[in-house]
Amino acid sequence: MKTEEKTQAELLKELRDLQQKYNSMKVLYEKKINGLKQAEEALAKEQFLINALMNNLTDHVYFKDLESRFIRNNRAHALSFGLVDPEQVIGKSDFDFFTEQAARQAFEDEQTIIRTGQPIQKEEKLTRKDHSDAWFSAIKMPLRDNDGTIIGTFGISRDITDRKRSELESHALFEITEGITSTDNLDELLKLIHHSLGKVVYAENCFVALYNQKSGLFSFPYFVDQVDTTPFPTSMGKSCSAYVIRTVKPLLLTQQTFDMLVEQNEVELIGSNSPSWIGIPLQAPSRVIGVLVLQHYEKENVYSENDVKFLVSIGSQIAISIERKMSEEEIKMKNELLQAINAEKDKFFSIIAHDLRGPLSAFVAATQIITEEIQTMSIEEIRDITDSMKTSATNIYSLLENLLEWSRLKRGGMDFIPEKINLKKNIDECIDILSESARKKGIEIEVTIPDKLEVIADNHMFEAIIRNLVSNAIKFSANRGKVYVTAGYNNEHLIEIKISDSGIGMAAELKNKLFQIDEKTSRPGTEGEPSTGLGLLLCKEFIEKHGGRIWVESEVGKGSTFAFSIQQFENLKN
Repeated sequence: MKTEEKTQAELLKELRDLQQKYNSMKVLYEKKINGLKQAEEALAKEQFLINALMNNLTDHVYFKDLESRFIRNNRAHALSFGLVDPEQVIGKSDFDFFTEQAARQAFEDEQTIIRTGQPIQKEEKLTRKDHSDAWFSAIKMPLRDNDGTIIGTFGISRDITDRKRSELESHALFEITEGITSTDNLDELLKLIHHSLGKVVYAENCFVALYNQKSGLFSFPYFVDQVDTTPFPTSMGKSCSAYVIRTVKPLLLTQQTFDMLVEQNEVELIGSNSPSWIGIPLQAPSRVIGVLVLQHYEKENVYSENDVKFLVSIGSQIAISIERKMSEEEIKMKNELLQAINAEKDKFFSIIAHDLRGPLSAFVAATQIITEEIQTMSIEEIRDITDSMKTSATNIYSLLENLLEWSRLKRGGMDFIPEKINLKKNIDECIDILSESARKKGIEIEVTIPDKLEVIADNHMFEAIIRNLVSNAIKFSANRGKVYVTAGYNNEHLIEIKISDSGIGMAAELKNKLFQIDEKTSRPGTEGEPSTGLGLLLCKEFIEKHGGRIWVESEVGKGSTFAFSIQQFENLKN
């Protein structure tokens, strides 16, 4: 009986112990449950904060796997691709949104990070599929798991396109402003403007058309185009450029806008059609001096209103730069003209003071001798003096003839009357006049010219050219020398005439000065014949009047060859 009661007591105690343990475990369990709930709440709160942060950040946040595919990103990143939901980006890569070249660069950066474990921080320009450019300031880092193994990359980037655009625009304006002083001429300035604009907008096809109010014509001092060639000065009619000048407003042209203007009879197509065209009036303080045009022959909507605003803001500066450079060039040209006039004046005075006075003095001295001593002189002495007088008179006449022709040419008083000339016949007649000079020095003149070769030239000017060049060849050849006159076609289908001699030749320094009026090039012939250098200057002027050019080949002691080109008769008819 007692054993049985004891057992019950023990059972009761055990029951109480179990109850106590149960209560303890229950308390512990409830604590764990509460802890888990708190952890879940904390995790949910943290996830909420992360999502709020990701989706409200204006910066682009993204994670990529080892193959550079997106595995997570935020809303700002999706919106940069024109997508609303970040889930639409998952599984894609930069190759789905950017051009091949831009995506390839991003891919190579990420593979470098995966290989080295080193982050990259950079500013990069990426070109989208629609060919619009975007600039980003980006930090790219390796993505690691709990064991530290690299499982991909993640990055944070900020769109800095507007800031970069503003920097590029400011830099372009600075370059153009600096170009006024750093460039030597208008052509260099326009090249610099083109280069600067190309840093901001598409400018592969660019031209500047300047409008002349007096003539009503457009000229094209700068024209870079992949399709059309530089036009000659023209009225431009109803071109889009002329429309910009008339309205004094920028024109952002689309095909639809162009068709509408054509229908309104405002414009018509001149040159090749371009689906993207933008024209900006070049407004100087006094007037619109022209128009700046950019165009794209393949794509539509290449230019935007932002491009218009930028070009309009810089258009006045471009116009002022062009106008100032044109004024500088005009001043420079007038100064050069003034220097040339002064040089011509000095040349005339030099000839009159020295080259003309010398022969005249000799002539006067000879006449004085005859006047005072003729009764005591022998026939031989009289003949020698009269020969000397004849030589002096001939030299004076030749010099005066060149002076008068030079004067007439510079005053615009010499008519230019081109006609058909038989080359061999004309040159033979010129050489006949000079035959006595050649005979006295025992110089042989050899002419090798086809009988039927014809040129178009002013007969008087052409004869003056031949006389001067052949006379010089005789003058600077020693006794018993040779002079060769040849003519034929060159690679440009022009007739090339050469007068060569076996004379004293000349040094390179003298050769380089020959056709410059402000340089002293006169020197006596092999027998003291006088020389002024004026004849060669006259030849150069006459040849250039015919659209040709003159040049010389010479070495000291090896003779000289003077050559010039002129059009053949058949070429002129075409």
